[in-house]
Amino acid sequence: MRGSEDLLAYCGFYCGDCLGYTGVVADAAQGLMDVLETYKFDRTAECVFPSQLREYDKFCEMLGFMTELRCSGICRQEGGVRPSSCEVKNCCIEKGFFACYECDDFETCDKFESLHKGLHTGACVKNMRAIREMGLEAWLAGGERHCYWDETDE
Repeated sequence: MRGSEDLLAYCGFYCGDCLGYTGVVADAAQGLMDVLETYKFDRTAECVFPSQLREYDKFCEMLGFMTELRCSGICRQEGGVRPSSCEVKNCCIEKGFFACYECDDFETCDKFESLHKGLHTGACVKNMRAIREMGLEAWLAGGERHCYWDETDE
């Protein structure tokens, strides 16, 4: 099986693709920090590029923040998003749905806008359409998963 139903969020986003879940950004930031420290790049910034990198300390602070961008849990696990903090999860639980694709109103639902200011809305709706069309097991086994970073701006 290519995917796990435990990693499908109520909203239709696949947590297994999430940058926080995979740690891809955190790992890349840590890798860059390690290189900069190994080669004492702060000295290069100060001596060779003082005007271009005058805010190098702020950059390092942001990079340090980015090393911590890891998901603390997925919404279907304890420790993930609590029911009271996610309108979409609350709605699915209240209606007895596994995910929004079971709801006839998911394509017009305004609750998605509460998720990271609507960041994932388009991808979630596309995932839910595909799940509804293919069925959950088939989608998990080989359906196309949508993420906002894979989509063209419409």
